[in-house]
Amino acid sequence: MAYKETLTKPFLNDVKDIKKDKALLERLHKKMDEILANPEHYPAKKYELKGKRAAHIGSFVIVFEIKGDEVIFWKFKRHDFAYE
Repeated sequence: MAYKETLTKPFLNDVKDIKKDKALLERLHKKMDEILANPEHYPAKKYELKGKRAAHIGSFVIVFEIKGDEVIFWKFKRHDFAYE
């Protein structure tokens, strides 16, 4: 199944903060492609993030959610702040 991506304002703001780090930005786009190809691969979270999923890129975390044929990207933050 092909998934459509939706980028939220908080996600875009988080990405804007790392625009100067080209290597990290490239890794982010690669991981987003992997997520869109198979979002079910990443385990669902519990508690405050119930219904959402997360993927790691080094010390950063992408928080996303699957709704039908759509993947909604919510956050891209350092691990320390991603689960707040």
